[in-house]
Amino acid sequence: MRSPSPQAVLQRALEWQVTLWSGEVRDDELTGFERWLAQDPSHAEAWAQVQQTGGRLQSLGQPGAGQALRAAGAARESASRRKLLRSLGVVAGVGAVVYAVGARPDWRSVVAAHRTGTGERREMALPDGTRLVLNTASAIDLRFTPHARDVLLRSGEVFIATAADPSMRPFTVHTDQGAVRAIGTRFTVRQLDGRSLAAVEHGAVEIRPGAAGAPALRLDAGQRAWFSAQAVERAVVSAATDSAWTRGLLIAERLRLEDFLAELGRHRPGTLRCDPAVRDLIVSGVYPLDDTELALSTLALALPVRVDRVTRYWVTVRARSL
Repeated sequence: MRSPSPQAVLQRALEWQVTLWSGEVRDDELTGFERWLAQDPSHAEAWAQVQQTGGRLQSLGQPGAGQALRAAGAARESASRRKLLRSLGVVAGVGAVVYAVGARPDWRSVVAAHRTGTGERREMALPDGTRLVLNTASAIDLRFTPHARDVLLRSGEVFIATAADPSMRPFTVHTDQGAVRAIGTRFTVRQLDGRSLAAVEHGAVEIRPGAAGAPALRLDAGQRAWFSAQAVERAVVSAATDSAWTRGLLIAERLRLEDFLAELGRHRPGTLRCDPAVRDLIVSGVYPLDDTELALSTLALALPVRVDRVTRYWVTVRARSL
C-alpha cells in the first residue's frame, strides 16, 4: 500500500487539531487520534509541526467554528470528518494553512538523509571520524567533497565533535541563517524559525551570517550566541543545557515553567501546555528526557502544580487545587 504524501499527513494532523478545538470530543475520537498518532513516525512529526505553527490556526479555533462543529454533531455519525469539515468551510482554511506550512523549507526535513523522530536521539560516526549526535525531531544532510565537510541542518539540533582531517578540509554546519565553521571543537547548533543558536563546549567556532557583508563572530569555549541571516547577537556564557540533552538530561537553572515545558515538550509527541496562571513559576533541577512522564511527575512534586491529561498526547500543567 502506498504511503500518504507528507502533504496529506500534514492535512490530517490539521484536521485532528480542528477536532480537538471543537470543544466536544468523544472518547472514540480521542482513541482514534491516539491510534493515528502511533501509526507512523511521520504522523507524530506532522502533529509536532502543527503545534509549532499553531498560531496560524487561531482563526479556526474561534467560538464560531467550535459551535458549528458541535451543532453538526449528529452529522458526524453519517458523514466523514473530511466531508463535515468541508461543509463547514473549515477544510478551505486548513488547506490554506497546509499550503503555508508545507511551502516552508521545513519539509526538507522529511526527505533529509538523516533524521530523528520526536523523543529520539541518534549518534553517528561520519566518514572522517567526526562524532555527531542528532537531537529530537532533527534532520540533516551531509555534503562531503574533496574540499569541504558540510552538514546541512534542516531542522532541530545537532552536537558535533570534529575529527582532525588530513586534507585540512573545513568543517561547517549550515543553517537557514548562515554557517558555523568549526575550529577543532565540540559544539552544538540549533535551528529555529528565523534564527539559529551556536554553543561551544571545547575549542572555537566562527559564525558567519548568510547576508552578504554581515560580519562574522568567533565563539570560544564556554560561549553561545544567537544569529540571524543579518547579524550575530552578542556572545554570552553557555548554559548548562546546551549539550546536556546528549546525555538524556534536561537541566533547568531557574527556568520559567512555561519555558521549561516548551523545552520538555520537544522530546514527547503531542501537546504539552502550560496554564498562564503558573507560567512564571521557577523550575530548577535535572530531569530525564527519556522518561518525560517521570519528569512531569517530579515537577508536580516540586511545584504547586498538577498535570491534567486529556490523553497522553494532550497534557496541561495547571495550578494545584487547595
